[in-house]
Amino acid sequence: MGFVRRVAVVMACVPLLALAACGDEEQSGEPVELPSLSPSAGSSLSVSEPVGIEDLPADEVAPEEFVRAWVEAYDEATFTGDTTRMRSMSAEDCFTCGSIAQGIDDVERNGGSIDVGRQYTDVTVVSVQSGSADFERAMVTVDLVFPAGVTREREGSEPIQFEVTRDTWDFILERVDGHWIVAEIGT
Repeated sequence: MGFVRRVAVVMACVPLLALAACGDEEQSGEPVELPSLSPSAGSSLSVSEPVGIEDLPADEVAPEEFVRAWVEAYDEATFTGDTTRMRSMSAEDCFTCGSIAQGIDDVERNGGSIDVGRQYTDVTVVSVQSGSADFERAMVTVDLVFPAGVTREREGSEPIQFEVTRDTWDFILERVDGHWIVAEIGT
């Protein structure tokens, strides 16, 4: 993450450097050389592939931040029908995660839709508990407010309206290969 921060700082400073060259003093007419944004030896930078919170080491991501990102991935899946990111943040044996993703996949496969007007789920962290002394597991309890909307289970089916729903979920996180993953969700 240090490299990403350095690039962000340089990107933020480039406009300031250009403005600094626009003072009242006489200009020499020579071009101003700006710092290079190319990666240093041994590192790489891919502008086309943004780094998601799920790609960062668990040491750099608070458990509650990861849960917020998982809920965001869920919201994006309902908007687009693509559960790839949400599934990548979930353990393969997370029953609840798989059930949620499968429901979205089924609607998408059948030509249906879930329409919440691109409104995101509101997440309020209630508590964060470490499951072990070395913080290899954590339980994050959150209050969720899901937006109202309409589901069509398949193309041409009758719309099923749903209201704003409030619920409390317990996310059980585990470190796997140095990254957080949702091991299970309880309600």
